Amino acid sequence: MGDPYTYLFTLLARPGSVHLAVQDAADSIVAVGHLMPDNENVEAALLVEDAWQNNGLGTRLLRRLGHHAVRGGWKEIYGLILPGDERISAILRHTSVPVHCIKEDGVTTAWAETSDIATTIPPPRRRTGSRLSAGGW
Repeated sequence: MGDPYTYLFTLLARPGSVHLAVQDAADSIVAVGHLMPDNENVEAALLVEDAWQNNGLGTRLLRRLGHHAVRGGWKEIYGLILPGDERISAILRHTSVPVHCIKEDGVTTAWAETSDIATTIPPPRRRTGSRLSAGGW
């Protein structure tokens, strides 16, 4: 993808975008999720550090991104799944929201209707001391 310093500011500053980060006890970022508006839809992306995978962070981030997509008024939330990314495929298989998929040239596009998210998944609870935080970096 090239040098992130050449595009990171533009990515993070896109109007309407949402960025979430998970920090460990030492305040290091171990997972990130973001939404990027795409007309009436929104693209979601997740990244969880290898050592922190299989702890539910991706599921929690995706759930919160879904709620932000509902509040943002977008029609659909979608993401791209690269070949071999079994962890995100497993997260999507176990969701209570209908997820639609189409595979083209080895890349799978998965999407869900935000109306399904709004009626299926309860909103996140506010907890004090939670290490999952939203906002800019």
